[in-house]
Amino acid sequence: MEHKIDRNNFMMQLATFVVNKRNAFVVLFAIACIYCLTTLNRAKVNTELTDYLPDTTETRQGLDIMDQEFTTFGSAKILVTNITYENALKEARALEEIKGISSVSFYDWDDKDGAYEDDDISDYYKDACALYSLTFEEEEDTELSQKAIANVREQLKEYQTYFYTTVDKDDNAALKEDMKGILAVAAAIILLVLLFTSGTYMEIVIFMMTFIVAIVLNTGTNFWFGEISFVTNAVAAVLQLALSIDYAIILFHRFMEEHETKETIEAVTVALSKAIPEISSSSLTTVSGMIALMLMQFGIGMDLGRVLTKAIVFSLITVFFLMPAMIVMSSKWIEKTVHKSFVPSIRIWGQLVVATRYLVLPVFVAVMIGGCILSSRCEYVYDHGSIEADKMNEYMTSKVRIEKTFEVTNTMAVVVPKGDYQKEARIIEGLEQVDRVDTVLGLSNIEVDDNGKYILVNELTPREFAEVADVDLDLVRILYRFYAIDKEQYGAFMKNLDEYRIPIIDMVDFIYDQKEKGAIDLDDDLSEDVDDLHEALSNARQQLEGENYSRIVFTMTGPVEGEETFQIIDQIRNIANTYYDEVYVVGDSTSDYDLSKSFRTDNVKISVLTALFVGIILLFTFQSAGLPIMLVLTIQSSIWINFSIPPLKGSTMFFLSYLIVSAIQMGATIDYAIVITSRYMDLRKKMTDKKQVVIEALNQAFPTVATSGTILTCAGFAVGRLTSNAIIASLGKALGAGTLVSIILVMTALPQILLVFDWLIDRTEFNRGAVKGKEEAAKGAGKAAEIAGEKKAEGKAEGEEDEAEICGKTAEKSREASEAKEEPARAVKLPEKSQKEITTAGRGR
Repeated sequence: MEHKIDRNNFMMQLATFVVNKRNAFVVLFAIACIYCLTTLNRAKVNTELTDYLPDTTETRQGLDIMDQEFTTFGSAKILVTNITYENALKEARALEEIKGISSVSFYDWDDKDGAYEDDDISDYYKDACALYSLTFEEEEDTELSQKAIANVREQLKEYQTYFYTTVDKDDNAALKEDMKGILAVAAAIILLVLLFTSGTYMEIVIFMMTFIVAIVLNTGTNFWFGEISFVTNAVAAVLQLALSIDYAIILFHRFMEEHETKETIEAVTVALSKAIPEISSSSLTTVSGMIALMLMQFGIGMDLGRVLTKAIVFSLITVFFLMPAMIVMSSKWIEKTVHKSFVPSIRIWGQLVVATRYLVLPVFVAVMIGGCILSSRCEYVYDHGSIEADKMNEYMTSKVRIEKTFEVTNTMAVVVPKGDYQKEARIIEGLEQVDRVDTVLGLSNIEVDDNGKYILVNELTPREFAEVADVDLDLVRILYRFYAIDKEQYGAFMKNLDEYRIPIIDMVDFIYDQKEKGAIDLDDDLSEDVDDLHEALSNARQQLEGENYSRIVFTMTGPVEGEETFQIIDQIRNIANTYYDEVYVVGDSTSDYDLSKSFRTDNVKISVLTALFVGIILLFTFQSAGLPIMLVLTIQSSIWINFSIPPLKGSTMFFLSYLIVSAIQMGATIDYAIVITSRYMDLRKKMTDKKQVVIEALNQAFPTVATSGTILTCAGFAVGRLTSNAIIASLGKALGAGTLVSIILVMTALPQILLVFDWLIDRTEFNRGAVKGKEEAAKGAGKAAEIAGEKKAEGKAEGEEDEAEICGKTAEKSREASEAKEEPARAVKLPEKSQKEITTAGRGR
């Protein structure tokens, strides 16, 4: 039977509909959850940050060209420790025999005349450590490459090894494993915090069920976007839980307040009607931070912002439409599991805050200015290899260990239009002269003889080709003649054929094609040589020459990023631009270079837009021009202080951590400031002593700030400590530290700002006249009560004991009659003591 409430406002009508149709909503949520459980893994997870670079960047365009035109074979660097050179050489030869391994780079002494030189071998063997550089026959994600790396591990299992490779590196799988532990720790933290701040054990169960449903709905619909980044996939669930926990808390404690005087159905309805606008306005500040993220040039902002915005929407829907039904169904258990609230009164802290306002505020201003200056000097890094997690994965552990003994080079590429080998050769010559460029490889510098006299793209006469290939000259002349006919270059017959020049690379292709067609007949040895040479040439072409572009691969020593590295990239680009108008320099260093340039724009955009969006929302929320400035300045100060920590420690900050955390910190932790300010504004209308207003506002807001703030802080630090992915770990640490700083500031500096600048609040309120009249009326009533109390005290002092005694007896009789009248009603309500405890906890929210 539907329970009807006679209310005319829209929120009450909506709440009545939701509560009356609660069973239908439970069924709908059950169906939605079942569907989303089947689609949890349908979203493709992208592990490449470079895919989120703007399309206008050189790196993004170059990577797209390379993906379309070139094949990049898998590679690996493997360090083996505590091994003799002889055994290391033996293992190198064994690795070359593994199917799927194209080559193994190691110093082979047996191929040298006489004793080896220490300088030569030191790049491969040093301090009883051997370093192998492996190249695979196929791309890293093929079945052959996967089997090959597995066989390599099996071959070297007797030694202590360090594998620095992405061939069998699965970031997504590793993150999933990490997140299981992180979610378990986060759940334990949430349970402890809620247990501490709750008034009934059943509310914890309701909260957890609400969160689980919201997370399942959000995660199961991520496939709507096609793919999401590994960053979003890793942190979305934890952030959703931490950012939206307030919504459930607000609704439940509204219910507990209404349940003091109303039956369950009516209490839930009224509570929902009051909670919808309150929760919705609270969520807007968080959403504004996500919208600012979505406006970043770097696509990871759009990816994370839209998923978290969807997460907040699903959290709101779950709280508004499912949680009321859960409360009604659990009403008996709510009453049975009432317990004493463990949240202490912090009025002493409020008194300390009030007493120290003229001491703390100047310190706050100084710290704010210092934080602003120091945070502007924070050194940002853009390469994920430049940051380390507390929990190191195999990839980073191997990189660090290899760098202790050997230098790990950085592989990059120059992509230019195809067709002119002479220009490519001049670019290669220029690259070889650049400081910190170690090796350069292109079709225009691949040697085809032991003496290095000829390279693959040299144009040779028949005699020169016969010398290089060690083939009979008459046979070569016939092949040259066939080539000229096939290419319709009849001018070769008009001149001396011995002067006709053909590039080696083209001649090898032609001979192989003619052999395969059966047009020419070669002896077995020559045929095998042609096959081997053509296979090597095909591999080189797959990597270095495409349909429209050529690629020159080079390695660099030294740091992957930094001003010096970026200057060298500009130098390399200028060398290539001398010969081509269209040039792409691609690699980790150029990716970091592009990220650093987009960061400068995104940094300002995120900071300004987040503060602007939040400020506008606060402007309409408080109907004051002064309060938004106070609140935004408080949280912005916490952001500056948070990102001044790395300069003080002499460390660096990953750029993505700053962009994401600054938006989340402003959008989410501003809620703590709103809670305190809202309490302050309500109480100042009823109380005359502003100091007592601050003390009481802090005491009432503390449970909410403590609950939400503790969960977000602990969740951030848990992510930072428990994941092996350095990017995710950096995000978690920055978020945990930023939330903690925000809590400290809103519980100290903000109340003092409100108290000291209360006059500014008065002068900047939009409806100042109406508000002032209400405040004066409230204060007048309070003053009248004070006067009445004083007169009563004076009357007692003058000997009016008889009148007081009569009044006391009358009051006592009235109280006894009232209790007798209310006794039947108490039988259907909570015990008085428990009800008071819940009421106190509820009002504290």
